[in-house]
This record gives sequence, C-alpha cells and structure tokens, in this order.
Amino acid sequence: MKETLLSISSLFGDAVTVYKNSWEASKSDDNVLSIVSGLHGDQVNGIYINSLLTRFMNRVACGQEPDFKLKGRVQIFPVINMQAAQSGTHVWSFDDLDVDLAFPGSDKGEVTERIARALLTHTADSTHGVILKTADPLYEDAAHIQLVDPDRTTKKMAESLGLPIARKLPDSTNFKLGLFGHWRENDIPSLIVSAGKPQALDRSLCDSLFDNLVELMVNTGVLTVPGNKKAVAKLQIYAANAERPIMSSQAGLFVAEARVGGFLQQGQKLGEMRSIATGETLEEYAAPVDGYLVTLRHYPVTFEKEVIAILFTNKKPGFWPF
Repeated sequence: MKETLLSISSLFGDAVTVYKNSWEASKSDDNVLSIVSGLHGDQVNGIYINSLLTRFMNRVACGQEPDFKLKGRVQIFPVINMQAAQSGTHVWSFDDLDVDLAFPGSDKGEVTERIARALLTHTADSTHGVILKTADPLYEDAAHIQLVDPDRTTKKMAESLGLPIARKLPDSTNFKLGLFGHWRENDIPSLIVSAGKPQALDRSLCDSLFDNLVELMVNTGVLTVPGNKKAVAKLQIYAANAERPIMSSQAGLFVAEARVGGFLQQGQKLGEMRSIATGETLEEYAAPVDGYLVTLRHYPVTFEKEVIAILFTNKKPGFWPF
C-alpha cells in the first residue's frame, strides 16, 4: 500500500511529496522492518533495489509468491530526496541541505528538515532498520555492511543479511544528525548497506542484494518461508583501525586496474596516475599489505594527497579519511 508521508506545495507546480510502501499481515506480530533508500539523489542502486523489493512484496501480498507469508510489517521508503534524484545530484540544489544531516528535523523547518521529521516519525516503531546507500561521490564501494558499536542483536541482524564483509565505523557527531544515529538512539537494531558508485546502476549487484534483503526479511521474522532457514555465510567484521587508505602523491588521471570486492595480495597493482598533459605514467599504486579492497576511486581526475583506495587489513591500523 502506498502512503504519503509528506506533501508540500511547490513554487514549480508539482508538490514535494515523500511516500512509503507498506504491507502488514492481517494478524501482525510486533516485527517492523523499515528499508530506506534515496536519502541522496545520486544513490541509484538503493532506489532500484527498493523497487525490486516493492514488486516482490506486492506479489507476496497478492499470493503470487506462495512460498512466502507476511507475518509482520514491511515499510519501504524508496526515494526520500526525490528532488535531488530527479536532477541526479547528491542533494537538492534549491536548498543545498543534506537530508541525512537534518535529523531530527522539524515540522516547521525548511523542506529538507520537514522531510527528515516525517521519515523519523514513520520509522519510530521499527524493530529493524536498513539504510541503502552507495559510496561517497567519486568512489565505488564493494557491497558491505556498515555498523557503529553494534550490540549482539545488531550483529545477528548483520549476519542474517548474508554479506561477507562489514566495517565498524568510528562514532561521529554526524551520526547524531542522521537517520542511522537516531535509530541507534531509539535502540532500533539497524545497519547501513553500501554498494556501488553514485549516479550509476549496477543491476547484477542490485539483484544479488535483493536476494540478501529477502533473506533478511525471513531472518527478522517479517516473512516466513517453509522449511529451515538458510545457513548464512560467516561475517568478517573489520574494526575502524583495520582500514588502510592508499593516497596519491601526484596529481593527474587515476587509471584503476583492480576491482572492488576482492582480496589483494601485497604488491598487487591497484592502478596508476597518468599526466593529463603528456599521458605518461607518473606513479603506480600497489597494495601495501594483503587486504580486502572495499573502496576505489572511480572518478579519474585526482589531486595529490587524495585517497584512491581503501583496504581492510588486520596487519596495521589505519584511519577513515573522510
């Protein structure tokens, strides 16, 4: 069922509208799973995944997926920042405010603050929460889970998603301004799934994550399926100090050779920096240690002392540079 969270009249004709799709069992238990995408307009993968989940849940509700039965309530918030999504930008250029830095929001604030308030209100009774995002602008992420100081319940939830890799982010004041931070403050087991790069749709990646999220629905109890639950893969959780950034020391065009989502051996080539003026190779980059390549710069124009890649490694501590 489609439900409007907020509708604000616009100077440009069409109203600014935020909506959710929700499904609830006739005899529902207390489990409520909220899945949010489109907090930033350029994060297309999450928007597409939630469209797949919406189609799937409509089929479940109509009995066209007979193996699945709805037991709790599922809420899907497909596009929070619709205005930014329509222009393909990270934030809406009209107010240039980041929705995910506007929480808890205000019923009487700017449009972005009112959107944040409506989203927080409609997810307040969630028993589980998932935020779908991509890498930061200019970068690509391998599909992985992001957590902050997870408790046992949250770790179990993360394991049930079936992804092999998770990272513990250092706690930050920014989380207090975001949806994820407010869910944590309200003791809602929640996680962030980051996958892919902004302004790009990776259908293969999205199809895989769709399957993971359906499995999460089963493992959190909002859906049931006959037979035993599937065994989940072991989840490797990397601490914040296990991140090893690789920095550029030359400005130019970064030409990547590695791909995110795999383990690299020490010395394996990541890519090289080439001169814009001459095309000559200025610098080559290799994995300084064995590690899992989680983030790689995909936008080639690069200044010196910028991050070009991030490895997960247990050998030496690193830092998160953003």
